[in-house]
Amino acid sequence: MAQRSPFRFTLPLLALAGGVFAAWSIASQPGTPPRTEPPSAPPRNPFPAAVAGLGEVEPASETIAIGTDLAGLIAAVHVRPGDHVPAGGALLSLDDRRLRAAVAEAEAAVTVVRANRAEAEASLASAEAERRRATLDAERYRALVRGEVAASRQRLETAEAEARKAEASVALARARIVAAEAAAEQAEAALARVRVDLDKAVLRAPIAGTVLRVNARPGEYAQPGAAEPLIVFGDLSVLHVRVQVDETDAPRLRGSGSSVAFLRGDGRHSAELAFVRIEPLARPKRFLSNAPGERVDTRVVEAIYRLDPEALPVQVGQMLDVFVEAPRGPPRQALARGGP
Repeated sequence: MAQRSPFRFTLPLLALAGGVFAAWSIASQPGTPPRTEPPSAPPRNPFPAAVAGLGEVEPASETIAIGTDLAGLIAAVHVRPGDHVPAGGALLSLDDRRLRAAVAEAEAAVTVVRANRAEAEASLASAEAERRRATLDAERYRALVRGEVAASRQRLETAEAEARKAEASVALARARIVAAEAAAEQAEAALARVRVDLDKAVLRAPIAGTVLRVNARPGEYAQPGAAEPLIVFGDLSVLHVRVQVDETDAPRLRGSGSSVAFLRGDGRHSAELAFVRIEPLARPKRFLSNAPGERVDTRVVEAIYRLDPEALPVQVGQMLDVFVEAPRGPPRQALARGGP
């Protein structure tokens, strides 16, 4: 009779222990976590029918990218982001030592040409006086010859030659005055040009507004045509919202409809917008909402709306969810192209 192995129950016992442990692990797991509400309700369309779009806050003047057409080192930056600057106020100064030297040189050149002009005028006066004397001498000798008074004809010819020479000297002096006047105008134009360059060494605010960004530091090199502006500027007394609407929804836009803007992801804070205009040029889509099914290979029509700066706590460049009331059904008329 064969002898039984003492380990024949080992595997079933291990399998039973594993099953008990698995059941205990599952039973000890916590239940379904409670559902948490979002911090704020998402924006909801407040109209029975509406056109939705993504809007960007911008100054009523649009953002002004301030640069320079002079190359040079930045000597001083007079403003900081958020500063309000009146029209013509200094924003930034370039190193103007070379320009001041050029102005001094041009002023000296103007002084020289003015002195040359004065000298030419004095020469003209002297030449005219000499002409008068020579003319009188020539007339006197002619009278003596006609009256058969003893007089040398050679002396008469000399007097007439001197008169002609004096006439030529007068013409030469007048030509020198014309040349001196032209040189003076040229020197004064050069002086005006370098003075303009000196004035452009200080970048000034084109309108009264607020500094939005400063991309310049003292000691940096400012170059004309740089990709990044030195200072971004704009008038924040009135804010606009530039809303991009897909071209498929654009025919439903109308200037008379109401419109509401929401902070992105926050349905509690909203403000009414006032229609300004619709841009006549459709553009490629720039603002993306990252919504499921969003089309990116489409063109958009941009509608401009006015936003009260006190209505929403927004900054320039911030994105808003915008709903524009639209008529139900197919569009009946073309886009509105004017504003109130």
